[in-house]
Amino acid sequence: MNANAIAYRGDIPFDGHPIRSRCSAEKSTTDPDDNGMDIATLVMTAMVLRCGNVREAARQLGRAPSTLSAAVKRFERSIAAPLLNRVGAASFLTLEARRMLDEIEAAADIAMGMIAPDRAGDAARAFCAERDVSLTALQRVALVAETGSVRRAARIIRLGQPQLARQIARVEDELGSVLFHRSRIGVTPTPACQLLVASLAELEKTMQRLSRRARERFRSTNATIRLGAVMPLGHESNVARLLAFLVAAWQRDRPTQPLFVTNGTAEDLLTGLKDKRCDVALIDSDTIPADVSSRALVRSKLVVVGAREVLGDRPDVMRVLRQQPLALPSRRTGLGQAAHRLLAQLLPQAEIDALTITEIDSIPIIANLMLDFGFVSVLPESALVSFDARLVALPVDPGLELILSLVWVQTEGARRGARAILAALRNYAPATPAASMMVNSD
Repeated sequence: MNANAIAYRGDIPFDGHPIRSRCSAEKSTTDPDDNGMDIATLVMTAMVLRCGNVREAARQLGRAPSTLSAAVKRFERSIAAPLLNRVGAASFLTLEARRMLDEIEAAADIAMGMIAPDRAGDAARAFCAERDVSLTALQRVALVAETGSVRRAARIIRLGQPQLARQIARVEDELGSVLFHRSRIGVTPTPACQLLVASLAELEKTMQRLSRRARERFRSTNATIRLGAVMPLGHESNVARLLAFLVAAWQRDRPTQPLFVTNGTAEDLLTGLKDKRCDVALIDSDTIPADVSSRALVRSKLVVVGAREVLGDRPDVMRVLRQQPLALPSRRTGLGQAAHRLLAQLLPQAEIDALTITEIDSIPIIANLMLDFGFVSVLPESALVSFDARLVALPVDPGLELILSLVWVQTEGARRGARAILAALRNYAPATPAASMMVNSD
């Protein structure tokens, strides 16, 4: 689920209204100059996608890069999909843009054939990229052609006749073509207008296909529960087993509602809750902000872990901590914070300052440091199930527990997501006796 979500604007990317029979299409506003899709936006966006970046497309069209960038953003809003990944001044096509490229280029080709039939290739693109003609205006031209009267067309769309007449005149000025022969009994479309109307129907179908996918994406995004979770310590760890149980239960009980799971540190996930990158988070930190709701799920005792040959037959925890280098998760993780609290519980600060501590947010690397280089670490006892048998644990007295909690912000969507996740976990039980479920997740 992602980092550049764009709100969907309506049923189709023209003027926010479904296309029905032209004579039955009504528009509530009396403003003929709306902010819907226009020919220039479509052609400039297609050119950016074809070139792969904004600057090259701007060079070929002879337009400012900022103009093309703004056009792409308008198109993204219309189809409810990100097309460019923007990194500083550089931009790159998204996977969605590559998937939609052929259809967007097809729409642009139809538009160029409709607007600039006497031009080809680069000349047609350059001409159309400067045509400030909205598709709404073209739809109204088609309606006038169908009814044979500006007055009747204006009445159908509830627009003042002078306003509609001025809009048609502006379209003619932009295109450099006469679209209607006027007479006292009405208007008659010229060959240029007939070509435009015939091509517009095909363009509408292409844009409707893009819009239909946008609707589906929007509905899917709205229904998706975005769960952030701390990185599992291994495939048999509490987090890995709990998430696997959750995903299986979710698929069984809620097959039509997507669940998107992503990983990060406790710090990243709490930040993600605040900036709405995730709805609910599974974290291993007991430092939970006051404005966030939480439910403790699983607890596991912290132990000192090291290779058997390093710890010896009758190891002393204090001696091991003082003599061996330590590999700990960083303080950005809940586990790292808990490990440092355990050290503070066992040793005076002066001795902690003298320890050799390396912070690494990768459990496989920590495991190899313990197996091959004499390091020790502080980990949940339940994590040992998935580790090499050469690693052993030293119990610590007094002990400290690592608590896995579900947290969510106080919005209705997040509360619904949390309730659904807790319901799915109602029958979950940790596989190892070193961990225990704290509450019935109802």
